[in-house]
Amino acid sequence: MITTRSSNSMCKRLRDRMKQVVVLVTLLATLIACGGGGNEQADDKVPAVNQAPTFTSNSSFNTLDNSLEIGYQATATDMEGDAITYSITGGMDEVDFLIEPDTGLVSFVLVPDFEQPHDNNTDNIYELEISATDSKNAVSRLTLKINVSGKRPLFIIPVVVHVLYQDSSEHESNITEEKILSQIAVLNKDFRMKNTDLDNVSEEYKLIVADMEIEFEMAKVNPDGEATNGITRTLDQTSELLHADIYFTAKGGHDAWPTTQYLNIWIFDGSNRNGDVGLGGRGQFPGEDPLTDGVIIPYQALGTIEPLARHQNLHLGRSTTHEIGHWFDLRHTDMQTNFMDTQVPDQQMLMFSEEQKTKVHAIFSVGGGREDLYKNLID
Repeated sequence: MITTRSSNSMCKRLRDRMKQVVVLVTLLATLIACGGGGNEQADDKVPAVNQAPTFTSNSSFNTLDNSLEIGYQATATDMEGDAITYSITGGMDEVDFLIEPDTGLVSFVLVPDFEQPHDNNTDNIYELEISATDSKNAVSRLTLKINVSGKRPLFIIPVVVHVLYQDSSEHESNITEEKILSQIAVLNKDFRMKNTDLDNVSEEYKLIVADMEIEFEMAKVNPDGEATNGITRTLDQTSELLHADIYFTAKGGHDAWPTTQYLNIWIFDGSNRNGDVGLGGRGQFPGEDPLTDGVIIPYQALGTIEPLARHQNLHLGRSTTHEIGHWFDLRHTDMQTNFMDTQVPDQQMLMFSEEQKTKVHAIFSVGGGREDLYKNLID
């Protein structure tokens, strides 16, 4: 039998349960309205942690000396697609480098010299730290080692060859382009210590043979900015007296191209009345008249392709190497097998010395005789 007291107690418990249900339903409705109706929706609303950029470029790189440009570019990716800024933030040799913030291109502050390294350990291995920072200031760092080798030329000199030829079927002075190019090949071997006859250098000088680190190429652009093969051809109408007119168009020769941009080589008929080469060539020292600045060479002594004065041992292109040595401010020497030895056949001129290299490089420094040429070539 249910009493009035027990009936009231049951109603009270029922009302309490109803209140709990209402509270639960209200809470559930609130969660659903806030996007909390499931784990998947809740996860989408959790803020993602910004990820630092990830480097994709290598941590080591090999390059050659004598150039500010290295060829290395720091690269990184960012998961969020943020812009990345690159900077140099450490390393034993950080002061030796610059980096472009937007592209990551790395370059030297000073031109490296393999023979006189200026890295901290003087071992031609330069160490620096590169940072990649995204727009939310998340940072990644890369330790980079730059290994420098000594094979790059100091620079490459553009050459213009002015051919002065005779208007006669008896003369072969209007020489071919191939003959001229054979001379350029000789120069690049002689000045880079790549000539195949180096084994014939006198024993006492073998330890001081030098790579001059200078190369040559035919000019590709003339002073007017037009394409060229680097060769001019002029009917020779000059006086034979000392070849003084060869440098001037108005006197039957050919004017020099700007001597702070080119090496001018004039080619002439060097034969005397006996058919022999009388003048083997002449190279002008730095600091003299810019209108006559360059080298003159008889066509019979140019390159390694006929016509050549073989009977006078002028057949290996070494006369031009010798005269360009003068153009680089080198004097004659009595050092046997040296390119600057005098009155010797081509096959006995084989090498430059370390001392000569130092002197030649000095003319390209501040105040040197060919400083302007150097500045124009490296710009």
